[in-house]
Amino acid sequence: MLRDAQSLVPLLGEVQFVEVSTSVRPGSPDNAPIIGPSSIPGLVLATGHYRNGILLTPVTADGIADLITTGSLPDALAGFGADRFLPRMVTT
Repeated sequence: MLRDAQSLVPLLGEVQFVEVSTSVRPGSPDNAPIIGPSSIPGLVLATGHYRNGILLTPVTADGIADLITTGSLPDALAGFGADRFLPRMVTT
């Protein structure tokens, strides 16, 4: 990738390579995973696990399989939908 970047931007050949990170660990604003349907029809989310992805893979996979086959998430995963980030209306 570095060689390709240098071919596109030759000046990169002069910069000092200091650090690289290959661990892309997507997280969410509340540090909990995002699991369930999205606002786009047919798009299902299973992301935001951050460093716990390897540990949460089995329960996430089972939940997504249930969602796809039955149309609903198990109760244990129901609170992890992306809709939890939507603004809530307060009524008094």
